[in-house]
Order: sequence, then structure tokens, then C-alpha cells
Amino acid sequence: MAKIRLPAKMEHLEELLDFVDNEAHKAGFSARRISEIRLAAEEVMVNISCYAYPETDGDVFVSCFVAEGFFVLEILDSGTPFNIVAAPGPDVGSSCLSERYVGGLGIHFVKEMATETRYVRDKGQNRLTLIFGKYRQAQILL
Repeated sequence: MAKIRLPAKMEHLEELLDFVDNEAHKAGFSARRISEIRLAAEEVMVNISCYAYPETDGDVFVSCFVAEGFFVLEILDSGTPFNIVAAPGPDVGSSCLSERYVGGLGIHFVKEMATETRYVRDKGQNRLTLIFGKYRQAQILL
């Protein structure tokens, strides 16, 4: 299992994303799928950097491993609790953009890119697990 721990700050975003890219590449994922994994990871890590630690500094822990042919990305932080799985999706019902609620698209992209998304809050930590198959619609057998 490959791991990295860095301060949850935007200046570390590229290093974190490059770490994820490299691990997905080593796992044999296609360039297209790696870009989808990167998009999901970027959305999560930007949100952690911007919102998880509103009054203090904190770290983000990222680990990657392969299980049963799936690429598993775990992201942990000790910041403000946020359950991405329970978060509402974007408002796409109205044909008029000015009537739609702003936000939610990033969460939607994460859920669309990942084959499965899991969240748990335990001992003061957010643990987000994103599981990616070789293809976007792979079936989870873990």
C-alpha cells in the first residue's frame, strides 16, 4: 500500500494528484481512466483544502492499493465531518440555469467517476474510500 501525508493546503495539490496518478499508472489503468481518477481525487482534495480545516491547519492522508483488480483510493482527514455519500446531487431539473442551486457538481463527478464511494467518520476522522474499476461501470466484488 502506497501512502502520502501532506498539509491540506492547495500548494500541495499537484504533489498529491501526481502521487495518485503514479499509483493508478503502476496498477495498469488506462490514461483515460487515470484522468477520471485524478478528477475525482482533485475534487475531494480541493474541498478538504478549502473546507475541512476552517480555523486550524491539518493534514490529508492518501493511500492507494489494488484489491481484486480495483484501484482503491483512501483519503483521510481530521477536519470538519462531511459525508460525500449522503450529500445531495446537483439540481439538473430546471432548464433555466439561473433557477438552479449553485454547487454539487464536483460531488456528482466524484460519484460518477468512482465505481463505488464509501464514507465513514471514525475517531474524529473522515475516511473517504473511492473504488475504481478499470472501466467506469465495473461491478464491485469486494
